Amino acid sequence: MTRFCGPFPELVGARFWLPTEPFEFGWAALVGCNALRCTRCGEPVRPEVLPDGEHRRYTCGCHRRDTVWSYRIGAETDDLYPAFTDWVCGGHPDFELPAVLDGVALETATDWDALVVETALRPPFEPPGVELYARWITRLHRLLGAERTALSRAVAGMLSAEDPRLVRAAYDFFTNEREAAGAELLTGSVAGRREWLNTTPDPRRPSSSLLDGAALLLHERLLIVDDTGAPVDAPALGLTEELALAGIGPSDSPLTFRDYDPEWLWAHSGALIHANPEWVDTLVYASVWAPAALRRQVLADIAEVVPGAVRTAIEQHFEQPERDVLLAFLQR
Repeated sequence: MTRFCGPFPELVGARFWLPTEPFEFGWAALVGCNALRCTRCGEPVRPEVLPDGEHRRYTCGCHRRDTVWSYRIGAETDDLYPAFTDWVCGGHPDFELPAVLDGVALETATDWDALVVETALRPPFEPPGVELYARWITRLHRLLGAERTALSRAVAGMLSAEDPRLVRAAYDFFTNEREAAGAELLTGSVAGRREWLNTTPDPRRPSSSLLDGAALLLHERLLIVDDTGAPVDAPALGLTEELALAGIGPSDSPLTFRDYDPEWLWAHSGALIHANPEWVDTLVYASVWAPAALRRQVLADIAEVVPGAVRTAIEQHFEQPERDVLLAFLQR
């Protein structure tokens, strides 16, 4: 099987990563394609770093392009001039085991549990310019074939680790790979370790707890929906609501509940703002989607907690004449 850098193979400047191994495809942003060919002249595209150490020049028999940052072939619009599409990814062979990746020996019988712990704490290589956390494990997951499930389930095992760094690494991985095998264990892990997570600082953001990071990841889980638009992980929705009533969740939490459980949101609007007043602007904005009769009650419930902030948010998010109607209603 051949993999392609699609839909837009990237040219990258000299500060970013252009892999040398044929199996390395464009598995993340700012990973350059090393298998480009020209559809016009038929030649492979040859890269070279220019003397300034910043630019990389790409050349075929009929084109030349210099890049300092990134250029995604075919991604630009043709509003002003035709989009450049003569260069395409010629395809990358599969990454097959046994193999050695960055000095790490891999085979089908690899101890994946030990591997993910070791590489989470001491990554053997950090692809330059790739703006992801848990980069090495994520890269390996995207390169692997049949062994991918074993790897991601090993990462899920770190959800129960006593080392906060391993828990954070697991959260980072499942943020990148929301649908990977083992992600379904997140909700149960957070529910079972809630007290420990709440009292354990996040290794990357010590001012926050690991529970804050878990709540954000749970909200990410809700983006995976079935054919009806409902989250496939229903327990995750229940847990995010429980955490929200304790004031825990990302700044856009009200929008999550507007999308997936609006009746619950309208019924608990006052309690949510009491738990986390910083959600007031987002919740007032979300109330635009509430039925008109219910919207007034929602805003009244919020105003009992933070009256001034509600009025300010109404002035920002509602047009006339409804703005004055709502403000007058709150004055009663």
